[in-house]
Amino acid sequence: MQTNKNYNSGKQLEDDYREANIKKTLSQQEEGKKDSNDRCCGSKRASYILKGCLFIAILLIITALVVLPQVFGGTTSAVDNNNDAKSRFPAPTSVDPPYSTNTTSSPNNNDTAFTPDPRLHQSFYGIDYTPHGTLYQKQCGVKYQNVLEDMKILQQLTTRIRLYGMDCDQASMVLRAIKQLKANMGVVLTLWVDGNSVTYNRQYNIFWQVLKEFGSDHILGVSVGNEAIYREQIVTSDLIKLIKDVKNRLQKSGHSHVPVYTTEIKDLPNLIPEEDAVMDNVHPFFAGTLVEDAANWTWEYFFNVDQYPTLLTAKQLDLNASQTKPAIISEVGWPTYPKDSKVKGAEPSVDNQRILLETFICEANKRQVPYFWFEFKDQPWKAIEFNETRESYWGLFDKDLKLKHARLPDCYTDKWKKGNNTVIQPEPLRSLD
Repeated sequence: MQTNKNYNSGKQLEDDYREANIKKTLSQQEEGKKDSNDRCCGSKRASYILKGCLFIAILLIITALVVLPQVFGGTTSAVDNNNDAKSRFPAPTSVDPPYSTNTTSSPNNNDTAFTPDPRLHQSFYGIDYTPHGTLYQKQCGVKYQNVLEDMKILQQLTTRIRLYGMDCDQASMVLRAIKQLKANMGVVLTLWVDGNSVTYNRQYNIFWQVLKEFGSDHILGVSVGNEAIYREQIVTSDLIKLIKDVKNRLQKSGHSHVPVYTTEIKDLPNLIPEEDAVMDNVHPFFAGTLVEDAANWTWEYFFNVDQYPTLLTAKQLDLNASQTKPAIISEVGWPTYPKDSKVKGAEPSVDNQRILLETFICEANKRQVPYFWFEFKDQPWKAIEFNETRESYWGLFDKDLKLKHARLPDCYTDKWKKGNNTVIQPEPLRSLD
């Protein structure tokens, strides 16, 4: 089975994902030309009139050049042209109905007020989140105000979010926003692992700085890597050493209650004894399922690949149910664009994402399956950096925070509570016998 990747610093998308090319459309502006030929001839007085007319015309032209750009969006610099070029992708709205407008609040950093969106409900167990501008190799660019606006929306959807790395101050910005909003939210932090020790050490050091500044009250857990073994960027034994190191240091610093694990789909039998939970990216889309069958496929996969091994390990060690390590779906979702990038019977579209939302979310909550929906908003940087269009359009919202759906599921889910990192677990689909 293939799974989706949301890459941060040092990410490389797999070759089998790189099927779609970026369709860049360049808008052209037509400039109208207006010729005014005022001819004056004859007397000296006529000459003065001509000179006066020319002087007034020049003043009007200068005024137009200075004022009009300010009215219609400012001047265009080389940097602006570059940014515009990077933002020109086939918008999902070109193949689906226009998205609804978003609800945002005042741009004042100290303003925590916002208007609740009636289309949003705190029905998601968890949501995967990557702030825009968190590419370290692109000198970052994430802005706190944007993170704050994102968090105002996210807190209306879930009490749990999962980040993919520590670069570009993203973790501290998220925790700062949670504190400012006084939001009841917990965060899974990730130390990105890509086989480069410089990358890991940088994120490792940032993590301890964040922990020192904010404490662990709002930290749900720490994921050491995201599918690094699957991408063959680290071997299992080395990843286990990193996990043990983080666990030992957390214990020595008084934060032993913070779970440590990795997000992985390979070599789970060897990883399970060393981590505090099993995190797995589970994607029916990459399995090529019809969207109508995607929820059922997910229940089966979760039990067979994730839950069953944890139950079996506990049984072999003669542990009771409360000591069984929980299994968590760290990614589940459906892309909305482009429609021609199918995987067998799985087709990207807004309608298909809606179907999975309607068939999976409330049923997962009822079954008590812990999951993180992939993902909060679209990520255009993936198409820019890796020539991969489909990976950019998995969001509930587009890149401008416009909701793709008329409504989102409205049902009860288990809410995170400060100081409680217990993970709910579903009843097994079948017995272990």
